Amino acid sequence: MIFNTVRSRLLVGAATSLLAATLFSAAATAADADADSGADAAQSARPRRDDIVVTAERGVQTINAATKSTLPIADTPQSISVITSSDIAGLGLQSLNQAMRYVAGVTPETRGTSAEVYDQFKLRGFDVPTYLDGLKMFSSGTGYAVPQVDVSRIDSIEIVKGAASALYGASSPGGFVNEQSKLPIDRDFYGAASASYGTYNLYRFDADVGGRIGDGDGDGSVLWRLYGSANGADTQQDFGKRERQTVSGAVTLGAGTSTDFTVLAAYSHDPYNGNYGAFPAVGTLIANEAGKLPTSFYGGEPNDRFSREQFGLTYIFNHDFGGGWKFRSSARYQYVSSELGLVYTGGPQAAPDTDPTLYTRYSYATDESLNNWTYDNRLSGEVDTGPLHHALMFGADRQVAHSRELYAFGGGTTIDAYNPVYGTMDTPSDPYHVLNYSLVGYADPQLVTARQRQQGVYAQDEISLGDLRVILSGRQDWAHATQDGVVKKDSKFTYRAGALYKTSIGLSPYVSYSTSFEPQGTTLLEDGSLADPSLGKQLEIGAKYTVPGTDILISGAWFNIRQTNVIVSDPVTYTSQQIGKVRSRGFELEASGSLPYDLSFRLAYSTQDVKDIEDVYANRQGRGLATVGRGGVSANLEWSPKAGAAEGLTIGGGVRHVDRTYAGLYTNADGTETPYNTPSYTVFDALLRYNLARLGTGMERVTLSANVTNLFDKKYLTSCYANYSWCWYGSRRTVQGTIGFTW
Repeated sequence: MIFNTVRSRLLVGAATSLLAATLFSAAATAADADADSGADAAQSARPRRDDIVVTAERGVQTINAATKSTLPIADTPQSISVITSSDIAGLGLQSLNQAMRYVAGVTPETRGTSAEVYDQFKLRGFDVPTYLDGLKMFSSGTGYAVPQVDVSRIDSIEIVKGAASALYGASSPGGFVNEQSKLPIDRDFYGAASASYGTYNLYRFDADVGGRIGDGDGDGSVLWRLYGSANGADTQQDFGKRERQTVSGAVTLGAGTSTDFTVLAAYSHDPYNGNYGAFPAVGTLIANEAGKLPTSFYGGEPNDRFSREQFGLTYIFNHDFGGGWKFRSSARYQYVSSELGLVYTGGPQAAPDTDPTLYTRYSYATDESLNNWTYDNRLSGEVDTGPLHHALMFGADRQVAHSRELYAFGGGTTIDAYNPVYGTMDTPSDPYHVLNYSLVGYADPQLVTARQRQQGVYAQDEISLGDLRVILSGRQDWAHATQDGVVKKDSKFTYRAGALYKTSIGLSPYVSYSTSFEPQGTTLLEDGSLADPSLGKQLEIGAKYTVPGTDILISGAWFNIRQTNVIVSDPVTYTSQQIGKVRSRGFELEASGSLPYDLSFRLAYSTQDVKDIEDVYANRQGRGLATVGRGGVSANLEWSPKAGAAEGLTIGGGVRHVDRTYAGLYTNADGTETPYNTPSYTVFDALLRYNLARLGTGMERVTLSANVTNLFDKKYLTSCYANYSWCWYGSRRTVQGTIGFTW
């Protein structure tokens, strides 16, 4: 999607992307949340008394995204990472993209600061889908109508790694991310508010309030919660800014009884979404005799625009039949619309032999919308057969999405990137006013409509025999996609088998094997048909260790993923074929918990080797995948004394190292190709927090905090597509201060 799709359209004029209907469902988090912080002790999140966001215990039911059950993460034979709302608030994170910096196996922020409108990263070398409350956040199959959840709405984030089609249907072999909304809390009344200001005129105002209606007896209480945020900032590049207003509400009926019903509604308005552009490769990744391009350079026009609107309505129904048998049903309607008109740099320099500062530009505009409906229903229960205990689950789900995109791509005037003069062309006001490549008249806009549908049935058996845990999952899916009259039908059976053994010393070794399929939505130019799904297989061997007497959880995993039936494109004819194969192999280690002397820590390390092992173009075989990194390490350490003169103070620091990232092949002026990697980079972060309890009664509800990212203001690239001559700079130093209140 996005720029690689844009380039395909520019070069071919016919290739468009379609994501076939998928039905993913799950909710997040396995253990009960802490009553004051929402932290899950089983996942080693540390409660903080001075949180500025209310994250208390979630009512109704909490389940694990990896298994759709209450199986603790420490007992699940699969690699899972968790980020809580306490982590989000404590680290001053502004997006899911930033949160993924601290997860092993992730190549973070692949589009740097130029694409904050989207959460773009790689997990074990692959793009992965995102879910909210166990239901897939559907994206437009044809363009730019992609949803994004504001961090003010998030209670926790679960990153499930590896093939997961056995419960979720169409999915990436790299895994998926599930964001859990803040749900009503069973308290009389509670609330929180915070205000932040920082670098690039960053501002943020958050509020969160809720309570209980009724005494909880008889028919149960009515719980309610209302929260929202107004936030924004100027972007690192000239002329850009982002702005958002979002509000969410939730009501739970029958809380505390055998039957409860929760309704959530959310609305977001993003009038400005920053500068969605790229930097030229020559002048960033590749040397230019004119020097390095500044991180503030913008290759478009001052009036470029990108707006988005989102609305979602969700219900969650739970009924306990007794005897260990339960039923859960959830569904969501989601609407996304986006409008953009942009000018951007692309391709090689305009006149490399005569003027190395001059770059070619293009233009485009779209107007699009997306409507989708997702449903998931499942029945779970427990039975015993001799010495075996079975936790059974049977489910069915369905997903429908309709998208519409009116778009046009065209030409643009050149720009001197080292001394830019703007106003030489107009930003397209709509798809009917995009200049054609000859800059005479307008390009012809194209209308693309797509309909996607998928339904599936699945079953799972969690078998316990003493300290042995075995999971067997299987699913049958039927998918149907229509794009501009072209119909594609697919069906696939996927499965998972895993086993974990809990030893008396806290060590739990495990092994799992899982499969996946993923509709690719590419039009094969040979015959005009839609491509078949890609297929994935993963073997994972790992161990989880809970240090006795502590909340420290250490997990490590080795994985080997094979993806086949991948779409590959001929670099000369641009025709697409389904003969590609990709191999992803690596090792990950994560640890978190509390240490002596009031210290707490989080560590994530990964190393991976992701390669193109079969391709229509021999020069790509054996090389990496563009924008996929080799791994990295992140570590955070915090000191929060519980007594003494420094009580209420938190001091923390962190380091993030990202290994080199493959950038692809760059075509030189003489026609030869050179492989490039974006260099590795290391940045440091710091935080300071202080609760004002020592100033008197009532002040314990007030917290002051400061966060600094990229403390030493390092200038670095996050990734590049060398073949398109596109690169992205990472975030320079940002400082933000926050004052928070709770009641």
